[in-house]
Amino acid sequence: MVNKVLRHSVLLISIFIGWVGVTITPLFDSVTVNSDYDLTKHRLGRPLPFIEQHTSLTPMEDAYPFKLGLVSPQEHPTTLLIGNYLCLVVAAVFAVYMSLFSLQFLYKRIR
Repeated sequence: MVNKVLRHSVLLISIFIGWVGVTITPLFDSVTVNSDYDLTKHRLGRPLPFIEQHTSLTPMEDAYPFKLGLVSPQEHPTTLLIGNYLCLVVAAVFAVYMSLFSLQFLYKRIR
């Protein structure tokens, strides 16, 4: 009984950590913009981009290159790329679950 509860709690913790870890990556991501970069489809997220912002920015010619991160979603329409997002969340949850499960296994074995 305790093993089942512990296994479920490890799964719930893994889901939470994986979801939060993937969701906050665009806050720390930035893209180097040069003259070839399409600012109308600005994509953020690591390792797969899962947020696409449709910006209407027009920088001056001498402003290149510059770094552009997440811009205000209220001013620029933002789209969530569901396929990439779900793929990253599943991969992160699996990685965290396997890490916690192996730590739990090692703890039991040492004990």
